[in-house]
Amino acid sequence: MEQPPPSILVIDPDAASRNYLSAMLAKSGYQVLVAPSGREGLISAWRDLPQVVVLDPVITDMKSLDIVTRLRADRRTAKVPVVVLTSYDDPLLCSALLSAGCNECMVKSSQALAKLIELLPHLLSMDLTPKKMGVLIAFLSAKGGIGTSSLCANLAMCLGIKKLETRVAVMDLVLPIGSIANLVGYNDQVNLIAVAGHDSPAKPALYFKENLPRITNWYLHLLAGSPDPESANQISFDRIEDIVIAMQESYDYVFVDLGRSLSRISLPVIHRANLIALILSTDLASVALTRTVYAYLKNQGVDPLRIYPILNRAVGLEGMTKAEAEQMLGVQIRVTMPYMGGSFTLANNRHEPVSIKFPDDTLTLALNQVANELAESAQHLQAR
Repeated sequence: MEQPPPSILVIDPDAASRNYLSAMLAKSGYQVLVAPSGREGLISAWRDLPQVVVLDPVITDMKSLDIVTRLRADRRTAKVPVVVLTSYDDPLLCSALLSAGCNECMVKSSQALAKLIELLPHLLSMDLTPKKMGVLIAFLSAKGGIGTSSLCANLAMCLGIKKLETRVAVMDLVLPIGSIANLVGYNDQVNLIAVAGHDSPAKPALYFKENLPRITNWYLHLLAGSPDPESANQISFDRIEDIVIAMQESYDYVFVDLGRSLSRISLPVIHRANLIALILSTDLASVALTRTVYAYLKNQGVDPLRIYPILNRAVGLEGMTKAEAEQMLGVQIRVTMPYMGGSFTLANNRHEPVSIKFPDDTLTLALNQVANELAESAQHLQAR
């Protein structure tokens, strides 16, 4: 007996948009169900059991987040793929919907329908067992040259060597030139530009699990950053969030180095991160700029509990004290990294982790403590 075509439920309050999408999906061989409201969409989803739900979040009778949450909470639709197709480029809303359980968030455009039709076979064939997402920790600073990349790599390494049973990865999103590869001594061809330029693999999580190089003496896997500014100009920005999600599906802990970057690349990552390590140094300019960035993150809806300020004295002893910096910031600094003279630079120049090059140094003890606290805090926030 011939199998019926896969069924797609379209929940969209706009009749013209709903009818056009229905006609195009039907033309592509799908059975299409439609609903003009959130309530009718839920009734159809639970009664008709579609194989994919396409949702426009501009719903008047219900919040789109509630619709996704209720679909995921009911055993009949808990594993049904949900694609959000929105007219508004709202990273905060998309991040919230992805966290609630939708599989894809797409902005309506001339290419969106083609992308949706291309995506549907993958959604219909993929393993829909809910995945345990790895912990995501983003490293961010308001000023360059204060050791953000070094702290990111060294803290990831401390976690990797302490928790050998876990998989730790570092992703370098510093543009226009990445910094982690040079720091750890990696010079091969697998990097952010190469990965973002390739077609998305059928199973992206498996790709990253099997293809990211392991930096042996650093006890971590690395997705290196852009090798040069020209390459950075060619990056496919639309792939970045997909890569981050695939990394979370592949690794227990993902450390993302954003450096001094607040952009359309970094903001979705910041919203997705379980914890944001906000690095500042002791000079007045660093603290003042960090105060501005901290206020901006809060205005963007980032929960202050997810922001973990770190005062990095390892790069310089002179400047403001922790108490002075806290007074200027108006927020508690969670930890201060101790000064260690030129040893920090020496370890970086030799492509060695600080904790291996100087195992008995005070900074090594601090790095191990902070790595553990970051992991515990991020896990706690992820479980909320």
